[in-house]
Amino acid sequence: MNSTNKFWLPTIIAIAVIIGIFIGTRISGSSSKGGMFELSQKPDKFQSLLNFISANYVDTVNIQKISDQSYADLLRQLDPHSAYIPASDLKGVNEVLEGNFEGVGIEFYVVNDTIMVLNVIPGGPSESVGIRSADKIVKIQDSTVAGIKITNERIIKMLRGPKDSQVKVGIKRGHANQLLNFTIKRGSIPLTSVDAAFMMDKETGYIKVNKFAQDTYIEFMQALDRLLHKENMKNLIVDLRQNGGGYLESATKILDELLDNNKLLVYTEGRNKKRNDYNCHKDGMFESGALTLLVDEGSASASEIMAGALQDWDRATIVGRRTFGKGLVQEQYELGDGSALRLTVARYYTPSGRCIQKNYKNGYDAYEMDLLNRYKHGEFQNADSIKYADTMKYQTAGGRTVYGGGGIKPDVFVPLDTSNNNNLITAVFSKGLLAQYAYTYFAENDAAIKKYKTVMEYDNGFVITEAMYQQFLAYVVQNGVDKALLKYANPSASYIKNELKAYIARQQWKMDGFIYLLNKQDKTVQKALQLIHNKPLSFKNSK
Repeated sequence: MNSTNKFWLPTIIAIAVIIGIFIGTRISGSSSKGGMFELSQKPDKFQSLLNFISANYVDTVNIQKISDQSYADLLRQLDPHSAYIPASDLKGVNEVLEGNFEGVGIEFYVVNDTIMVLNVIPGGPSESVGIRSADKIVKIQDSTVAGIKITNERIIKMLRGPKDSQVKVGIKRGHANQLLNFTIKRGSIPLTSVDAAFMMDKETGYIKVNKFAQDTYIEFMQALDRLLHKENMKNLIVDLRQNGGGYLESATKILDELLDNNKLLVYTEGRNKKRNDYNCHKDGMFESGALTLLVDEGSASASEIMAGALQDWDRATIVGRRTFGKGLVQEQYELGDGSALRLTVARYYTPSGRCIQKNYKNGYDAYEMDLLNRYKHGEFQNADSIKYADTMKYQTAGGRTVYGGGGIKPDVFVPLDTSNNNNLITAVFSKGLLAQYAYTYFAENDAAIKKYKTVMEYDNGFVITEAMYQQFLAYVVQNGVDKALLKYANPSASYIKNELKAYIARQQWKMDGFIYLLNKQDKTVQKALQLIHNKPLSFKNSK
């Protein structure tokens, strides 16, 4: 999980996950595009109503917007994951899972009403013209984009465009007053789904997957092959926290590499859909090594399919918190005007027969509030707060009791870490000061960092000294953080130093280095390592 996510209020977390789940609903292995429906064929009453509004309403109205909202509201009466996607949104929604988009090749965030370049994608259009991390974008084309409360959606629309088209940007770099002007030729930008893959120690590998997209299986296998055959990996941690799902096929292909024989992976069934089983069909690359899967309340859909299968076959230890509970199958139908319908046609079931989907009988609004309610009820802090009905009991292959009724309950619970929630840390992250300071430090001291060949060497050899920490605290005050918040500086020192060290590592080793350092203080990752080395859980052989 990106470290900045740890500090937002639970409400923000809940909303963000719901958005992620919407993006991740397209997980049917046979998503249909064969049905073409013309929206002009509306019922006469509905069309007449729109005509009357257009002709007679007191104010000017956007009839298309009203129509789109009506379709969305209709589908919400069915279930939370059937969805209408307007034509204007369809391309962007599909890009997330198809694995690429056309743009300039940067990751950004808005800090103090200014667009900050967080990362420049290697080999992309922005890198080729000289744009750097920590640059501030203040102009796009002839428009000023700083200090106008611009939204992320507006920024994306301005920066993206057809391949080989051009966009001009004005950059403020460091403390220079004069803008640097760049003309960027847009290109095809890959969207990777494996954030990081590296060795945690001499025997234990780690792979973080952020979604199950079109190329996820290929990315995962490249990482797995490297860890097994070049790094001599014996144990594996797969991190699916905050993974909202995606394509079913990507998840089942990865499962086939982790489970043996002809084991059932998942099955689907619906009122008009006969049961469809997905089984292993080949020898996998990692069928017998120690395996741990990390999940949380943001793990949904295909992530839950993977967790449920590995748990039901006693193949992996599931560590973290109960997953989201999204187990409805959508098929996608293109509509005649360029929009699309994602309609729920079946449910997903784990090999033991558990339905992954949580209850949605109280309506869409209650469903959206579920994560926040879980937090309020203490589920993120205490495993005993998770309640299952006795009628929801199922058995794993090894005879252990597991529960249905919504989501996958982990074998080992790890509470949400709130130990570093204070106003200083919140201010530092919200202003993006760690990334800014780290870029500046690396630019001035790159030789001292590059002398380390690996991030492990860097971790062992590079120290954030007390003097450097004090310099950083002075920097944050200079950049708008209330000096009174420094009262939290001492209790937060260990945490902030590690975060700063991670952001500096990111400049040299990208996401692998960044997440490697973050994992040093990640209690879920550390619990997984402890379980692997101590091996306290003993599952029966389930072949």
